[in-house]
Amino acid sequence: MISRLVVAALCFAAAPASAQSLTPEQLKALVDERVSAQNPFAELLNDPDPARSLAAMQIMLESGDRDLQRMALEFGLLSTNPTVKRTAVEAFLSTKPVLTIRFDGTGLEDSSFVRRMTGQDATLTTENIGFWRMQVGDWNAERGCYMLVTGADCFATVNSDGVILQSQRTMTARLVIGDTGSLEGSATLYQVDTPVPTSVRLID
Repeated sequence: MISRLVVAALCFAAAPASAQSLTPEQLKALVDERVSAQNPFAELLNDPDPARSLAAMQIMLESGDRDLQRMALEFGLLSTNPTVKRTAVEAFLSTKPVLTIRFDGTGLEDSSFVRRMTGQDATLTTENIGFWRMQVGDWNAERGCYMLVTGADCFATVNSDGVILQSQRTMTARLVIGDTGSLEGSATLYQVDTPVPTSVRLID
């Protein structure tokens, strides 16, 4: 009985080592396989035909595949073409993401900023930076905006002026796509006298 236990213990101890062993050649083959699997998607995004490139980005964003969505969103937001950028934002919003809106109150002396953040169940750091999570809902064609997930109000509007985020009368923000792919701008908050620098990170 004891000898059987010893043998079993030795086998158990040796199993992880054999399972984790990987030669440099095997690792290289796995890397090449993964990279080559992604290349066709990158080629579609970089198609010289703008229409095909745009269609590839939209389809990848709407695919439900997180890896493809991330690749297509990064491609669109970092594009130098304003139309591609706007299309990327619209396609992303159509997936009903939860946006984390960052309000930078570090330069504010208005104490009402703190009250507004805590009153909206936001997370407020010791540096006076607030984070407010809001989920995008359905597209409302009649009102030309993306609703809140509750369906009660317009939340996001995308037009030539940028991306407008609003929540009833508590917040209105105008944001544009920055060089890093984030939405950047400022927000007017209810009972806060000074516009607050605001951003939404879209690329992980």
